[in-house]
Amino acid sequence: MKNDAGPFCSAWVLICAVLCALVVPNAGAQSRQPLKVAYSAIGGPQAPFWVAKEAGHFEKNGLQGQMIFIPSGTQVAQAMLSGDLDLAITGGPSVVQAALAGADQVMLTCTVNALAFRVVSSPQIQGPEALKGKKMGISRFGSLTDFAARYILEKWGLKPDRDVTLLQLGGTPETFAALSKGGIDSGILTDLQAYQARKLGFKELIDLGETGLEFCYNGVAASRSYADKHSEIVRSFIKAHVEGIATFKRNRAFGVEVIKKYARLTDTDQAEYAYEVYAQKYVLRVPAPTVASIRPILENLGARDPKARQADPARFIEPRFVKELEESGFIKRLYSP
Repeated sequence: MKNDAGPFCSAWVLICAVLCALVVPNAGAQSRQPLKVAYSAIGGPQAPFWVAKEAGHFEKNGLQGQMIFIPSGTQVAQAMLSGDLDLAITGGPSVVQAALAGADQVMLTCTVNALAFRVVSSPQIQGPEALKGKKMGISRFGSLTDFAARYILEKWGLKPDRDVTLLQLGGTPETFAALSKGGIDSGILTDLQAYQARKLGFKELIDLGETGLEFCYNGVAASRSYADKHSEIVRSFIKAHVEGIATFKRNRAFGVEVIKKYARLTDTDQAEYAYEVYAQKYVLRVPAPTVASIRPILENLGARDPKARQADPARFIEPRFVKELEESGFIKRLYSP
């Protein structure tokens, strides 16, 4: 994994931690376990975590969680590696690449098990064949958007970096901005950004979530050593997480308001669109990571990394925390009338 984001990650974590420290905690917060948790994108997949925070599920489970935004999965993996984070909400590719490079990171959940991105282009691009010789924006090399771009370009018979130039722009908001200004011809965007782009007249070439690929797009990640050493903390976090999923799915009005707050939206229709896509379609009630959701990541990386071709996908997941909650009947009870 390319190790060029460490100082940037540390700066993000430090700035966000200082801002969070400015919030005066209530009396009960003194006895809660502090926890630094990053998320790497702003869109529907992150909504269950935001809902868990806003609904008080972390506090209810004895945690004082800081939700920190770091705009790339590769940067999140680097921050976890340096010890700046306890847990992260991120994509499978970043975790797999970090593990292949020697880190002991694993996916503890897979909240969205589909490649939930959109490929959006300028209006002049009428189809995938017109992308040849053009520029496509991604967040960073090795990130989830990088995987998405390479995966779909190859499906379309185009060679990444040869037929289509991939430009790393920092994050999906920067990709959307570059597309809006004409700096790129196409880009990998989240559902929220694709919604905005369509309203501005840009063309959506494909909803990658409709390809049917089982893929660990988003979930909770940690180092395996942290999960083993602090298993009760992790267990409490995963419990709060599945409670957040249930609240998100069962309380539409609350879910929409939380999306508006964290995504900084004034357009209620846009937030409602994101809610419908994720609460009803993509977010899993039982977010256990699976071998099948890791396999396509290894297959894609195997074209460039011999270690990926030989790796066992089970090495990159730790499903026991979700399975405990499922087998105990806890998750089922969350949806009881």
